[in-house]
Amino acid sequence: MKKLLALLLCTILLMTGLVHASAETTTITWWTWSTEATTAYQKIVSDFEAQNPDIKVDLQFIANADYWTKMPVAIVSGTGPDIFQMTRPSFELYAASNQAYDLTDVIAGSEKLQANLAEMDPTLVESYKFNGAQMAIPYTVECSTIAYNKELLREAGIQDLKEIEDTWTWDDLREIANELTKKDANGNTIQYGFLIEAGRMPQWELIWSRGVEMFNEAKDECKIADPEIIDVTQILVDMYQEGVSPTVQDTATMSADDMFMSGKLAMVTAGSWKVPTYAGITAFEWDVAELPRDAKSGERKSSSNVLGFVINPRSKKIDATVKFLEFASSHEGQAILADTHTYIPANTSVRDSFFDSNIPENLHAYLRALDYVHPNTLTQFIPYSQFTQEFSDAYRAAYAGDMSLEQALTEHQNNINAIMEENKANFE
Repeated sequence: MKKLLALLLCTILLMTGLVHASAETTTITWWTWSTEATTAYQKIVSDFEAQNPDIKVDLQFIANADYWTKMPVAIVSGTGPDIFQMTRPSFELYAASNQAYDLTDVIAGSEKLQANLAEMDPTLVESYKFNGAQMAIPYTVECSTIAYNKELLREAGIQDLKEIEDTWTWDDLREIANELTKKDANGNTIQYGFLIEAGRMPQWELIWSRGVEMFNEAKDECKIADPEIIDVTQILVDMYQEGVSPTVQDTATMSADDMFMSGKLAMVTAGSWKVPTYAGITAFEWDVAELPRDAKSGERKSSSNVLGFVINPRSKKIDATVKFLEFASSHEGQAILADTHTYIPANTSVRDSFFDSNIPENLHAYLRALDYVHPNTLTQFIPYSQFTQEFSDAYRAAYAGDMSLEQALTEHQNNINAIMEENKANFE
């Protein structure tokens, strides 16, 4: 009888509002491939959950090799994450394929998101718009410098690069790279001057420093065979054929990082994400210098793979996911990235702690490079992986001397445009 009376009393109190039922917990899922950011991301999650006990975040790391194949299938099938990490070159494809939630109205109704965006570099915010709509929120920015072995330069009698970084050009780098390349008595290269790869860096840096783009304004035609692009990147082909760089085959057997860290490679284009890796060098002194300027334009640009947060348009937990987005992109959430030296935040007001180290000595070269970043904007009409494969194949062919740079870029430009033409039907 007593148990029955207690149950009746509890029911009456609940109905009258004097006792409240416990709030239901909502779990949202966050997908990323960035295992190097595990510590920072886990802190973002724990701090958010502490402030929002009714929301749990299931942080899932997906191997980068699988991420871009699993994501579209998961979104379409309704099994995808509520929020996921985006890389800037892939953004247009997701935005144009209705695989990104339009945040325009969400932002208009969220004072927190408005405040967060106001503290970010406008270039980064603008880069995540598609047809005028804000489809993602940036949260990191990258930039690049030239990392160099100070001792090898000193031994060769070459001026420290940070002393000439404001005025040097790619022609100067070429001359220095040749001076730093050494062969043994048998003609085998025992020390390389500068790493020249076939991918994004430093090709995109040179192209954008010249003031040209790889696609037309409408992003529906590839222009990598533009005469200016041929002219500005020919120096890389020439340097490669002069032997100042490890070959593509060399770096397939020994990574460029290992070559630099072992003293076999004197200079390398180094993204900001390389600093933690190179910080472990103890065998020699190293430092960084700002990128060379283009001799024709006098400008320099640093390619930037701006990472962004995208909400799944098929998420059934939009409100809870927006709350997490508000926190992760906030001053507090962004500061975690800088304090842990994980990433340079998109928020310009919390970057100082990322640069509070003296390793390398000229670390602030990265800070200065943020003034001339160029987000890695491509097109919706070809997947990033296909574009970079064609782009890299063109430079490999030119490096090997199988064809001229003009012939190689023209051939692969035609390949890219053919792929784009086929894909355009998917967006009509």
